[in-house]
Amino acid sequence: MAHRGFREANLALRQSEERYRSVVENAKDVIYTLSIDGMITSMNPFFETITGWPLADWVGKPFPPLVYPDDLPIALEHFQRVLRGETPPIFELRVRAKSGEYIHGEFTMTPLIKDEQVVSVLGIGRDITERKRAQAALRRLNETLEEEAKRIAHALHDEAGQLLASVHLALEGIARDLAPSVSHRLKAVKGLLDQIEAHLRQLSHELRPTILDDLGLVPALEFLSEGVSKRTKLQVTVEGQTICRLTTPVETALYRIVQEALNNATRHAKASRARIRLEQNGHLIRCLISDDGIGFDVQAALNKKGDKGLGLIGIRERLNAIGGAYRIISAPGQGTTLQVEIPLEAHDATQDPVSR
Repeated sequence: MAHRGFREANLALRQSEERYRSVVENAKDVIYTLSIDGMITSMNPFFETITGWPLADWVGKPFPPLVYPDDLPIALEHFQRVLRGETPPIFELRVRAKSGEYIHGEFTMTPLIKDEQVVSVLGIGRDITERKRAQAALRRLNETLEEEAKRIAHALHDEAGQLLASVHLALEGIARDLAPSVSHRLKAVKGLLDQIEAHLRQLSHELRPTILDDLGLVPALEFLSEGVSKRTKLQVTVEGQTICRLTTPVETALYRIVQEALNNATRHAKASRARIRLEQNGHLIRCLISDDGIGFDVQAALNKKGDKGLGLIGIRERLNAIGGAYRIISAPGQGTTLQVEIPLEAHDATQDPVSR
């Protein structure tokens, strides 16, 4: 009976090992192990598929030469964390293919522990090159749209402004030829033209505010909030201060997202107050846009076919282009908060070419 039990246990172990080996060998991710001194001790065949390197070229070799030089400090930092027994969050690295190009990968690593000591490292890498290409395409599209917005804003501010100035001069010429009792009627017309000019100036700045390029995100949001408060009954406040200037794609994306959230607050939420708060925590930018409106059932709204009414498609695409994410917190009668997070490290990676 003991012999039969031992044999059955051995059979179960072999079957378990075969299943594990089958999963590893057929996985569509790279599964690898590292020794505590950074040597590659094993890799599954998918490594050959995506990099073109034979496994024999790297098994038994140190891993750092595989990593793009600018990304090596991140790789070594996470490797040291795993050796201390930690499981760091998912991170991105570029890996050198045999062709000389670099493949964008998303990695996770965990310690393998025996007798309370880390004896090796288990890692999984996923090829996200296509995702990076899609993000780059989205970023180029957004940049094209911003250039078009800049052109329209220029036309509103300069060309329409020049036409209005010409109308002012023409009215002044007409007023000199009219009796004083009639000229006061032209003053009323000039007053309307002044209002039109002020609205056009405000709209051109909101369409593509030069203050965003010149002074940064917080002054641009304050300018936007002031304009929204003047045109609507929504009272908007801006809180928080970023430590430094952000890259143009991040500043532009956050400005447009806040703009869309304020539009929702005025058009759909029936809010009277809104608050914009910016926070920077290390390499993470967080923006919260809250209102005191009627709120809504978030899941029901997201499950609807097409969510264009809330502008979520545009928000999602802008964040996808820079590696960000959003979350909506709301309930009927409890207002709405849109929480946006952009990891600057992930965004910086999107600025690099997909391959070199």
